[in-house]
Amino acid sequence: MKKKNMMALAVAAALGLGVLPPAADAVSTRDIEQKRGEIDALRSKRSEVQEKISEAQKNIEALQSQQKQVANDIEKLNMAIEETSGKIRNVSADIDQTEHAIDQLKQEIAEIQERIEKRNDILKERLRSLQESGGAISYLQVLLGAQSFSDFIDRMSAVTTIMEADQQIIREQEADKALKEKKEAELTEKRNKLQEDLQELKQLQAELAGQLEQKNRLMADLKQKEEEEHDHKMALEEEKELIAKQEAAVKEQLAELERQKRAEEEAKQRAHTYTSFDNGDASSGEMPSGGSMPPVSSGAFTRPANGPITSGFGYRFGGTDFHPGVDIGKRAPVVPVVAAADGIVFRSYYSSSYGNVIFISHVINGQTYTTVYAHLEARLVGEGQHVRKGQMIGYMGNTGNSTGPHLHFELHRGGWNEAKTNAVNPLDYIPF
Repeated sequence: MKKKNMMALAVAAALGLGVLPPAADAVSTRDIEQKRGEIDALRSKRSEVQEKISEAQKNIEALQSQQKQVANDIEKLNMAIEETSGKIRNVSADIDQTEHAIDQLKQEIAEIQERIEKRNDILKERLRSLQESGGAISYLQVLLGAQSFSDFIDRMSAVTTIMEADQQIIREQEADKALKEKKEAELTEKRNKLQEDLQELKQLQAELAGQLEQKNRLMADLKQKEEEEHDHKMALEEEKELIAKQEAAVKEQLAELERQKRAEEEAKQRAHTYTSFDNGDASSGEMPSGGSMPPVSSGAFTRPANGPITSGFGYRFGGTDFHPGVDIGKRAPVVPVVAAADGIVFRSYYSSSYGNVIFISHVINGQTYTTVYAHLEARLVGEGQHVRKGQMIGYMGNTGNSTGPHLHFELHRGGWNEAKTNAVNPLDYIPF
């Protein structure tokens, strides 16, 4: 085997082809077309996500416009409430003045009532005098008792004066009664009108306060929706960037396939057979901290880290939560994480949910796979970097939305998407 590899090296050096990537089968035109189709699909998906981002931005602008209108409405309501409160103060002051006037009127009415009572006493006395003297006959007796014509005239004038005085008392009595009733009616009517105005203003104030409360609730709801729309837009932008990285990785894979295809064609023209050779995978051994590299197994994939499966693939918690991968528990102070297969790192960054995360794109027998390594303590590879099966890419950690130290590992048959519709059970592909 060693001699065969040496021969391959010699031929490759002679032809100046360099080291070819390992491949289980020859690259076919179908593989290349399929890869181009994946690029087109990713480009289309990225365009769709961009449209969603634009739509989210329009929604944000619409919500901000609504908030501006609601803010104007709130300002107008506050001004109306302030104006109504001023009117309430004025009407309340008028009511106080009217109550004061009513108190004064009560004093005047008391004085009028006193005059009325005094007149009533006078009239009663006059009536009693008339009854005792025989009423109108006494006036006649007075006149008939005149000793002379001149005395008759004097007596007539005196009787007329007494009668007019009696009539004046009656007139004044009636006038005071009418005045009393008029003032009472006027002030009562004014007070009732002011009370009605006050009630209407208080009702208006309550209605305005209710409208203001509704507008404040609406404003809070609009702000909440805007915040949710911003979060949605950020998620879409992150997805767009992730798709763009996937597209770049697939393009690089396509270029690699095309280079491999050309190399195969050149090899056929020279009637030589070239054999892939191993560049030296990372060996499995003990780490200085006590963690160990997982052994590289045969087949397309190898397990990404040592440790027990603490959470499997599928629905959890009574069918309410879909877990798109498996969790591998941490059982050493430092646990290395390795690439599950040969591939290209198309995303290596910190995510609010995944924490330190690495996305790797693989092409195995013409089929694209994507693996995800989340919640890492540290990342050792960067975007665009080629990795080999079993190569260490990071350390198990507890970053992002994680409840304890572990590796969250996902395997997707195809590209990664936010809905994770391509996720498959890693246990069906990897010997754990």
